[in-house]
Amino acid sequence: MEAAIFIVTLAVILLGIAGTFLPVVPGVPLVFVAIAAYGWYEGFQEITPNYLVILAGVAVLSLFVDYVSTYLGAKYFDSSRLGLYGAVIGSVAGIFIFPPLGLLILPWLGAIAGELLQGNDWPKAMRSGMGAVIGLFSGIAFKVALATGMLVSFLLVIF
Repeated sequence: MEAAIFIVTLAVILLGIAGTFLPVVPGVPLVFVAIAAYGWYEGFQEITPNYLVILAGVAVLSLFVDYVSTYLGAKYFDSSRLGLYGAVIGSVAGIFIFPPLGLLILPWLGAIAGELLQGNDWPKAMRSGMGAVIGLFSGIAFKVALATGMLVSFLLVIF
């Protein structure tokens, strides 16, 4: 029975890591929930409450990164205020409108639209859109690193 619980926990953790790429699945929070459920199952002997507090902080950090990375990417590429707002609005809309493809296209289009509304030329708008996409992918890479780190720490605690 214990091996089956461990395998299910590991499968949910791997689904969470995959979820860092798919905006429909809450990746890092899912990893946290899987580890917390395993801790509850085993009576919080190996998975301690202090360990869970640290992992909860990592999960919250990943949610923060979701929203900030696109903004910072566009800002790094010298986006205007409207371009930044467009990138963030596009990110949020992309989650709900034809995910996961919408999450890749809509931040880019949002930043471009914001730049054009600001009165900037097409090359500046394109650069801002590319910055938003680069920021988005940087955020995904960071979340993958966080989720993988959580998996490794879980395995180290268990074994």
